[in-house]
Amino acid sequence: MSEMHDIHDIHENDEAEVSEEQRAIDQITHILLHALTEDGIGEQLEHAKSQQEVYKLLQTLPYFKLTFEEFQLGIQALRQQQAEIHQD
Repeated sequence: MSEMHDIHDIHENDEAEVSEEQRAIDQITHILLHALTEDGIGEQLEHAKSQQEVYKLLQTLPYFKLTFEEFQLGIQALRQQQAEIHQD
């Protein structure tokens, strides 16, 4: 019986980590969306040919402090949101 309780505790901990991770991703995507819609940078972004180029352009914004890994996570999350929207 205690084994079932242990498994349940582990599952609860996973949910807590996921929600914390989700909050971080939400914050990253918020910054990313804000940066991507910044006046004056949109045209430059259209000419960027890679994620690295986009990231370098966004780094010129004073509030854009994401690491490249966070940036990539944000891009993936935004793509996933778009895919979910188009499925509905």
